[in-house]
Amino acid sequence: MTKSPAKTQPAAPALEKGLDLLEALATESRGLTQRQLADRVGRSVSEIFRMLVALERRGYVARDPATGEYALTLKLFRIASQYPPTERLLKTALPVMEQLAAKVQLSCHITVLHGDQFMVIARIEPEWLMGWSVKAGAVFPLSQQYPSAKVLAAFQLPGRRDELARMIADNDSVSLRKAIAALDRISADGGNFSNDDGYTRILAYSCPVIDSSGRCVAALTVPLVRQDKIPDAEAATIASELRKAAHVLSERIGGRVGGP
Repeated sequence: MTKSPAKTQPAAPALEKGLDLLEALATESRGLTQRQLADRVGRSVSEIFRMLVALERRGYVARDPATGEYALTLKLFRIASQYPPTERLLKTALPVMEQLAAKVQLSCHITVLHGDQFMVIARIEPEWLMGWSVKAGAVFPLSQQYPSAKVLAAFQLPGRRDELARMIADNDSVSLRKAIAALDRISADGGNFSNDDGYTRILAYSCPVIDSSGRCVAALTVPLVRQDKIPDAEAATIASELRKAAHVLSERIGGRVGGP
């Protein structure tokens, strides 16, 4: 008896083409021309022309008339922000973040997992004129270089935590044991409060936002560029206020949290 051919998933070539273009543009900060895009996705210019016209008409990409380069707009980010759980988190987080920024006179931002990366979904700037911040919608790889990434991974349920630890190990070209050890330290400390991340001179403190299942749904982070060791009193104040803010936010979304 001959075996029947394996079932294949229904094809949607036009959709695949559009997604290829969006994913290619997502990796570029400055944009790509039609020819560059065609080369990037392995198609001809004529194959992608109509799709680019449609994406531009719908507001997903914008074309620079001076250079002819296409770049992503923030429409995909706005759509993601309207997804009910994200929208609820944002509405709850913004007042807490505003209070935190005012108290420590530093910017703060909140991040969530985004596939095998993580994304900044909101930021708040203090009235202080100088500081360092990241823009909303920015996407970063899961790496020990980023305190937010370590916190997002460290406070997951066991199976998911192991999966994220493997991603970090692969991205950083370190052993899985080393990646897990770093996450264990973050878990034990209740967040990332190291003055030296081992990679850059950028200091950032980060705490988990925990939902009702006990998993981290977001990381609340306070970045600060310093060329010297941050004073102990200042560090303690920032860490304390950040812990309190993450605690309040976790409570407001119905999370299970301990003391700050």
